[in-house]
Amino acid sequence: MAITEDAQRWLMRYVEHAAVSGVAHNATAKQAVALTCLQQAHLTRHLTAYWGKPYECPRVLDLKPRHGYASRVLKDGFAPVDFVEWLVAGCSDVAEVRVQGNGRPYLIVPAMDGRWSCNFDLIVPITSDAFGYVHVFDVIPKGLPAQKQEKRRHKKTAPSAIP
Repeated sequence: MAITEDAQRWLMRYVEHAAVSGVAHNATAKQAVALTCLQQAHLTRHLTAYWGKPYECPRVLDLKPRHGYASRVLKDGFAPVDFVEWLVAGCSDVAEVRVQGNGRPYLIVPAMDGRWSCNFDLIVPITSDAFGYVHVFDVIPKGLPAQKQEKRRHKKTAPSAIP
């Protein structure tokens, strides 16, 4: 099932509000990402290894899009609709569970293409805490360059005494 229909509608309202205000507010879509049984089993196994104790990943996760929206839309310059599309695809039933070098698990949908100039992977980091709370907060189009180039800031220097 992936991101529920209610959560998709909520996410669209969230990005519309953020686009108008220019601010990614802190908000949570409860019970938003429904994992497959296989995804849940793999995440449970990897979270148990990561935390070094028995750890049960819930079947349905919350979604907290503030960080992802701020990073992908406000910082990198991608369209809000791209952010939503990537989250929906990255949390889909076809997403695989993999693990970073530090043991932290993530979902991945490899080799996305379509209207983009290159193929890229969709990475959805899985965030967890020691108390058993697991949620989704971002989606990363790994391999797709940012649309907005950050301006380099130069140090202001004192005016030269030499004419």
